[in-house]
Amino acid sequence: MIDADEVRPGMPVVGCDGLQVGVVRAVEGRARLQLTGADGAYHFLPLTDAVRIAGQSIVLGRHAADAIGSFDEDIPAGEDTT
Repeated sequence: MIDADEVRPGMPVVGCDGLQVGVVRAVEGRARLQLTGADGAYHFLPLTDAVRIAGQSIVLGRHAADAIGSFDEDIPAGEDTT
C-alpha cells in the first residue's frame, strides 16, 4: 500500500494491467481515493488497493475492470475514514 501523503490530485490511477481506472480528485480521510472516472462522475476506491507509484501513476493491485466494477462498494458512504 502507498502512503496517502504520496497521492496528488490529477494523478492517473491504473490497474495492474496498465489500463486507466480514473484520475485522483482527492484522498478522503487517508483511507480512500476519490477519483473522476471515464464517465465524468466521482467514485471511490480504498487506498489499500493502491500498491505502488510508477512514474506519475498510481498502480492498483487488481485489473482495471475489476476496480471499476467495485467503485464505491468497499467503504460505505458516511463511514468515518479518519
